[in-house]
Amino acid sequence: MVAQNRMEKRQKREELILDGAGKLISEVGFFELKMSDLARICDISVGTLYGHFASKEDLLIGLAVMAGSKRAEKFDIARNHDGSAIEKYIIANLLDLRFSINHPQWFEAEYLALAPSIWKRATYARHQAQLDQINAITSMFQTFLSEGEAELGIASDITSRRRNLNLGSWGLGYGINVLVLSEITDRHYGQELRQNAINILCDGLADLMIGAGWQVEDARQKVRSLADRYVAL
Repeated sequence: MVAQNRMEKRQKREELILDGAGKLISEVGFFELKMSDLARICDISVGTLYGHFASKEDLLIGLAVMAGSKRAEKFDIARNHDGSAIEKYIIANLLDLRFSINHPQWFEAEYLALAPSIWKRATYARHQAQLDQINAITSMFQTFLSEGEAELGIASDITSRRRNLNLGSWGLGYGINVLVLSEITDRHYGQELRQNAINILCDGLADLMIGAGWQVEDARQKVRSLADRYVAL
């Protein structure tokens, strides 16, 4: 019981640290974040802080894992959709982008955490937690595609098409969100991309799904209808 209480106390303190780090990063950015400032706002010593996170890089991986957990909660909406597996797949992609747009500070943590200069300096346990989480989310998307094989006309023994489709849609959504957050984009597109990111993803996803064999009437409108129903949740 004593050991359990200690673990719970440690977990709560870690959540407090990550919450404080998220707020600081949203104000000053990751590279300007100082561990001493974080310890101060969390009302703990710097030594206690390093007892939880061995470095700033370790802290960032922790933030990315927390962000991934918050993101994964949204995918229950897709799982509970009363339609086909392919529709669930599309909804999950739309929810993924909406989460990133709504929580840019969390997306930034996840984005930075993918850089080798970050995860190579983190502890093995933190990095493994990050990999396990990404694998779980990727597996969910792959499961939707596997369950939708017939709808796409993909033979069950052909995994490359499902894998390529999953990578393509992930790259599309991820790329759109990076562009949404970039001020450089505004110089070329004004506010068009920022204001229409969901619709751009809808049309891109529809085109990808059609190319993969999805046969529905007016695919673009179908995807946009799913977006109207779910991404505002």
